Amino acid sequence: MLCRRLSNFKLNTRYIQQLIRTKSQTITKTDITEENATDVATFQLGLTVHDFEVKDIQSLKEFNITAIKLIHRKTKAEYLHLYRNDSNNVFSVNFRTTPKDNTGLPHILEHIVLCGSKLYPVRDPFFKMLNRSLATFMNAMTGADYTMYPFSTQNFQDFCNLQKIYLDAVFRPNLRYLDFLQEGWRLENTNPQDIKSDLIIKGVVYNEMKGAFSENERILEQKVLNSILPDHTYGVISGGDPLKIPDLTWEGLKNFHKQCYHPSNARFYSYGNFPLMHSLKYINETYLSQCEYQDQQHTVVPAQKRWTQPKQEHVIGRYDNLGEALKSKMF
Repeated sequence: MLCRRLSNFKLNTRYIQQLIRTKSQTITKTDITEENATDVATFQLGLTVHDFEVKDIQSLKEFNITAIKLIHRKTKAEYLHLYRNDSNNVFSVNFRTTPKDNTGLPHILEHIVLCGSKLYPVRDPFFKMLNRSLATFMNAMTGADYTMYPFSTQNFQDFCNLQKIYLDAVFRPNLRYLDFLQEGWRLENTNPQDIKSDLIIKGVVYNEMKGAFSENERILEQKVLNSILPDHTYGVISGGDPLKIPDLTWEGLKNFHKQCYHPSNARFYSYGNFPLMHSLKYINETYLSQCEYQDQQHTVVPAQKRWTQPKQEHVIGRYDNLGEALKSKMF
């Protein structure tokens, strides 16, 4: 799992999260238990609410959860809501992202969509919300075949605010070229004051992946996945291979967003005791009703062909700093 770049803000984030927990305890939480119970009771199999049709309702008694699965009739977007009388509510918008190369398309796109959108054109609204929100969790993650944008909060107004920011970020991002250079890759002079100095490659994701592959455990983990399932998206590095990231173009990034971040490829998820009706209404009226269905077969991962015989792979890792001295290994 590749997380949004928070490593440079660990100390600040830890302090902010502690501050949020402290302050959230002093804020009177909106008691919507009775209202939400009515909200959940309204949903029945086959009912259509804000163009979302209820496809399944199940009670998970072991966890005191009522699970409601809905499908948007126009775009076929899926929504899973887990109702439980828990004040720490979660929302996430997720996409199936299946790259075919090692340029790190989904990972770089995950960073860039959070660099401003149509409704929030400010630079990096994601990090600006860290000290303006009561969120108990905020992040974005890229995996081998998915990209997800989850958050959690105990305050209903904060939930609505973050939901607007996240949804506008993924469906209507600015995708500016300068953000691509910042988050993806660019060429810089080793000495910014001397244009004749050597050129080096820089970029947030580029540097992040260089750091990721400086660990032998990560190299082995990636190689095992690529070797066991080599024929499709699991055979490439979704986070990006530093040697291949410079092959990615701005146009390629925008095309990938157009193909994979369509509502027809979206999976919405929420958990907790906040009203579901509000989320369905906002998502449908603001985004889904504006779109037509788009076939998403190009994102489907086919079954891996079975091996007919065992395979052997040799993995080259970095020098082990905790092992013998390099000099003694050479002689």
